[in-house]
This record gives sequence, C-alpha cells and structure tokens, in this order.
Amino acid sequence: MKITIDNKVLEAEEGKTILEIAKNNGIEIPTLCFLEGFEPYGGCLLCIVEIENIPRLVPSCGTRVSEGMKVFTDTPKVKEARKLCLELLLSAHWGDCLSPCRMKCPANIDIEGFIRLIKEGDYEASYNLIMENLPFPASVGRVCPAFCEENCRRNLKEGSLVIRELKRFVGDWALKSQESESQRVRESNGKRVAIVGGGPAGLSCAYYLAKEGYSITIFEKNDKLGGMMRYGIPEYRLPKEILDAEIDRIIKIGVEIKTNTCIGKDEISSLDFDAIFIAIGCQKDIKLGIAGEELSLVISGIKLLKDVAEGKKPNLGKNVCIIGGGNTAIDCARTSLRLGADRVFILYRRGRDEMPASKKEISEAEEEGIKIEFLVAPNRVFEDGIECIKMELGEPDSSGRRKPIPIKASEFKIKANTIIAAIGQRSDEGFLLSDEKIFKGGDCVSGPATVVEAIADGKKGAIAIMNYLNTEGRGQKAEGRMYNCVREGISSEDIIAEEQIRYKTKVVSVSARKENFIEIEGTMDEKDAKKEAERCLKCGCEKLDDCLLRKYASMYDVNPERVSGFIEKKVVDTSSPVIKYDPNKCILCSRCIRVCLEIKKLGILGFVGRGYGTQIQGGFGESLLNAGCDGCLECVQTCPTGAFVKRY
Repeated sequence: MKITIDNKVLEAEEGKTILEIAKNNGIEIPTLCFLEGFEPYGGCLLCIVEIENIPRLVPSCGTRVSEGMKVFTDTPKVKEARKLCLELLLSAHWGDCLSPCRMKCPANIDIEGFIRLIKEGDYEASYNLIMENLPFPASVGRVCPAFCEENCRRNLKEGSLVIRELKRFVGDWALKSQESESQRVRESNGKRVAIVGGGPAGLSCAYYLAKEGYSITIFEKNDKLGGMMRYGIPEYRLPKEILDAEIDRIIKIGVEIKTNTCIGKDEISSLDFDAIFIAIGCQKDIKLGIAGEELSLVISGIKLLKDVAEGKKPNLGKNVCIIGGGNTAIDCARTSLRLGADRVFILYRRGRDEMPASKKEISEAEEEGIKIEFLVAPNRVFEDGIECIKMELGEPDSSGRRKPIPIKASEFKIKANTIIAAIGQRSDEGFLLSDEKIFKGGDCVSGPATVVEAIADGKKGAIAIMNYLNTEGRGQKAEGRMYNCVREGISSEDIIAEEQIRYKTKVVSVSARKENFIEIEGTMDEKDAKKEAERCLKCGCEKLDDCLLRKYASMYDVNPERVSGFIEKKVVDTSSPVIKYDPNKCILCSRCIRVCLEIKKLGILGFVGRGYGTQIQGGFGESLLNAGCDGCLECVQTCPTGAFVKRY
C-alpha cells in the first residue's frame, strides 16, 4: 500500500505501524518507550502524530498504517504536545545532566571525567580529556579562580574537591612525559588563518585550528607569547618556565610565530588570510580620574607587572599604595613587597565582601603583611602621598554591588613613595572591526576576565572560523543549547558518601616567600592526587551523551517549570556491585522490565506502588541484589535515561 508521511509518498507493508514505516524511511519520530521487536507499549506518548481527518493525535508506535493514510509528524500541534509530554516527565525528574562543577567551568572541561581517569591512574587519558577544551592545564591549574569548586557537591560535606590542583597535577605530569595523543594533527587543508594577539585566547584559537589542519600565523607585538599570562601574572603564581613549556607544545604542532610585530587597526583587513581572529586583550589601564595622577609617583599596575616580568626591578621606595580591589591590585601589592617595600597597603572603596579579588589571594596577601584599607577611595595625589576619603555603602548599582558613597569631611592623607593604579584595564576599541572574515574573542570583547574565560573564547573562535570556512565539513559545529537538568534543593542528607579529609595545598611559609619570587604553591604527588580523586561524587549523568530524554528536551526547548510541582526524592539502589538504579531519573518506560523478562527470562523487575509513588523494583520491593539480578547490563543498555547505569 501507499501512505504519505510529511508529504512524502512511501511504500508501506500491511500490519506495520506508522513508527516502523517512518523509521525504515529515515524519518525520525521521537520515542522513549519503543523497543524494536517488542509489542508497542505507548507509555511515553512522545511518538504522537497527526493524521488527516482524525481530530485527535495518535501514538505512532501503536497505530497501524492503512491505504492512503496521510501522516504529519512535525506540525505545531504535534510539537506542542510533545513539548508538554517532555515537561511532565521532567517535572518529576530529579538528577544532574552535567556535573555541577562542569556547569560552572567557562571552558566546559569534563571535570568529572578527568578526575575519574586520575583515580584509575590513566594520566595520559586524563590529560587528553582536559586538552579537548583547555590547552594550558599546568598554567591554568595554577592561576584559575576555580569557579568549579564553588559548585562542587562535596561542599555539602567537608569541602569541595581541589579541582584546580588536580588539573595542575595532570598538567605537570604531561610536561614531564613524552608527547601525548592530543598532539596529533590533521593534514593541511590549505586554509590560512591569522591571529592577532598571542595571549591565552589567541593561543587557544591557534591550537584548535592547527590541530584541524589550518595554517596558523600569530602576530604578537611583544617579544614573547603569553599575553597577560606572561606579563600580568607574577612569577610566584605562574613560573614562566611552565608557561613556556605549554606554549612550546602549541608551537610544535605547526604554528608560525611573528613576535615584535604590531598589527595596527588599519592593517587588519589587508592581511592576506582566509580568516582573522583578533585577540588583543585589554592592555590599556584605566585612569584614576583624580587631581595629581599625572605626577611621577603614580604608575600603572599593568605596567609594573609587565616590567617585572621582563626582568626589570623598579625602585618603588619603602611606602607603596595600591588603588583597586581586583587580583591585579593584589598582585601589584605582593610584587611591591618582593621588590623591597616595607609598608604596602591597598585602598579599596567597598567592603571585604564586595572585593572582587580571589579570597585566597586576599588571605595570602594579608599573611604577608599587606594592609587593606576598606571603604576608602583616593581623592587627590600630592608629591609625597595621597589624600583619601572614607566611604559608606548605599544601594546596589548596575554591578549588583552596593554603591560606595563619600562621607563628608572624612578626608585624610597617607604618605607614599609610589602610588599604583590598578582599578582596571580596557582594550583598544579601534580593533573591533566589522568584517565577514574577522572574528574576535577574549578580553578585547568581554572586558578584563580570567585566563580560563579567555581560553574558552579562543576555542569558540576556532569553531566559528571552522564553520565559516566550512573545510570539508571538518569543523566542530557549535552546539545548540542543550537542556541540562539540575538537582535543585539538594542537601547533605542526599549525598551518599562518608566525609573524607580534603587535600591541603602545600604552601611555602610566609618568611620563606615574601622577599623573593619563588613559586609559593607546590604540586600534589601521585598518592595525594589519587586520594583526592576518590572524593569525587560523580554527580554528572553517566548517560549524558546518549540520554534520549535530554536529546528530545533540547530539541523541543522544554520548560518544565511550567508544570513543576513537588518532587519526592527516592532512594538510589546501589545494592548491586555492577548496576546502579536511580529511581529519581526513571521515566517508567518499562523497557528494563520487558528486556529482563523477554531477553534474560528473569523477570525480576516490575512496577511497585501507585500514582506518583510508582517506581521500578525487584519483586515484592526487593533491591536488585536481593531480587537475583545477575548484572547482565541489559537494563543499562536499554534505559533511555540515566536511571540504570553501570557502576565504575
């Protein structure tokens, strides 16, 4: 017989269902409960379609074809019904798609994955996994603000994993080992890309393009690559031999370097390349905007850090004052101390809680004797110091922080030999040209950010360029918005794990570090790395990459909050040494029940309870182990979500 699906006339065999005919002809109809070779179940209702002259939607898995039938699988009515169906399923779905730490990582590193590989002792695989999104694990493992650790579920117990230092461990291991799999490069595709700026964004973009066979030339105005990683981060935080070693690995895969080459904004468009990536960073300092700042005792914070990085030792005098509250201000203060200053203090116009610098950096600076004056702003510079005014906090401003307001008649003067302005940086806006083949990324677009954010921008730029050039389809297509389920309202009682001792960072004593630029933190050893990796709770879903529920939720742009209600947290069955069953992720599709009965002839699984309390268990509510599960993994392989997974 002949039927029509989405205006395509198709041959159809009598007795077959709409779903079967569609599948045989390459037409995808979403379904969560259908099993090839089994009778239709019709539980998920996701496979509904519209049939001409039939007023209601019908499930395609259970509707048999008839001569002349006209089927529509993608009408607005069908889409809306499927979306509602998915939202209802997800309204009771309590689980994480991505691990919370990965959700917070700007570079989208598979944190849970690389930590698991550390636990298994496969450091090369761990390194290669990190390098998929971050080509500077040893450097970023030293300077990253570790946004991921804020989201680590171990915070509900004894404290987060030290994810940053685990990344550093893997990065340092790789630098001591031979070349790894991540250095394999595709043959040349004949396309040439220019990168203006050799900082973290530019180098990251170069790395991912070069690996795909693009011919890359980096133009850098300084005599060395690294950008703010080299010229903005002091040696005691990031030794340049580490940075150089990681940059060298990028250059070795076939990147041409032109240092001491300043490309002006008028020269950009004339560069003879197939695409251009601008990653010039934020190299210009922001002025204080007060009287007297043109005096010689006032210097730029970014200039000070750059001078020191180049081997210069400026004489700052005994009393040094830094204006600002970010990491640059902290770096300038600690650098001043190491250059011989006796009295170093920071002026910040807001309170400690509003200070944007890393809490760890603030603490270490204070340990070294640096004094921070909160709620104080500069007012005027004199030849021998600076006049300040006290502040109080008012209502929140556009940044979300409470606005500092001057207190009348509260001026006071501080003597200083050097005043360092470190209130922020800006880019040269003239470089932000609009041209079809010009791409931009990093601080010059986002404003001053972190190294890891710049690196993430570099990879995004590489993917955008690959898609623009469309070289034999070898580019990595930018992912659309993927739905991510998050376990809301989780408490310490929901964490099935005993408390373990958190790794304590090895730090050089204050007396041994404050008068020199030696690196103040040490890398953990193998034993400590494995022990720390054991603390990972493996929050992310093991079926992340092939979860059908997530796939269709993303496809139909769901919003479960429309139908959200009370979610009952169910107990996870970990009785089996091979299989874990999480009823909080189960959609009751019955696929596991059917394969256990029909394929294994065991029939140990079934529905228990009624209504919202229904869940899948062994007979009489027994656990998997007590019900006689033999660990065959058939349930794991058929489960469309992460409810049944293999235990590692």
